[in-house]
Amino acid sequence: MNAPDSTLAVGEVVDAGTRRLHVSERDVDAVARARSVLVDAARAGSTITYGELVREAELPYPPRRLGRLLILLSEDCARRGEPTLAAIVVAQATGEVGDGYGDGAVEDRAAVFRTWRADR
Repeated sequence: MNAPDSTLAVGEVVDAGTRRLHVSERDVDAVARARSVLVDAARAGSTITYGELVREAELPYPPRRLGRLLILLSEDCARRGEPTLAAIVVAQATGEVGDGYGDGAVEDRAAVFRTWRADR
């Protein structure tokens, strides 16, 4: 897929349920970094922990503070017509998505793997 690093623009506002997120330059950069790492994991058919994502993408956030980033990443994926890559980011202790994810993680994860499988 030949797509830009991010579909988000600095200064735009993303409506996320009851929250309105103002997109910063740092957000755009972090989404692009996270996306790159997550696409690689999805192509391999694997999940990645919050801590691994922070380390591998060199994100400026602690693992427990990725909610905002994952919301913006999900928006980026939706704009591309893709399932959300956030579905493959899991807690090390449980192997599951965080409480803020909502319902449908198993189905969303399967859709991510179908979309990004290596033989595609």
